[in-house]
Amino acid sequence: MTMIKAGALREVITFERKLKTVQASGAVLVQWIAEQTLRAEVVQEDAQAFLTGTERSEDRKVFRLWACEWITADMRVTHADHTYRIAKIVQLDRLGMELHCVNAVNET
Repeated sequence: MTMIKAGALREVITFERKLKTVQASGAVLVQWIAEQTLRAEVVQEDAQAFLTGTERSEDRKVFRLWACEWITADMRVTHADHTYRIAKIVQLDRLGMELHCVNAVNET
């Protein structure tokens, strides 16, 4: 069983939620609004996850953190000035979760 180690949560990640607004002209404005900032651990993606690959991307990260019910795959994560889309959420146990993320550059 994979366990969360509180001392290992050294990284800071920010969760953003997409907000769509229809302007008077009819154009849709898409904004990403910062929702919450948490501590996480960046972990090595295991061989099975890598080979079955959520998605093929050169820039993938796996973040391990305390479980939060409000985190969804519709959100994105920023870490160290990079933005990642949450491709898969893996519940480790009742206390921990992993977010398998891929580079979100050029996504709106």
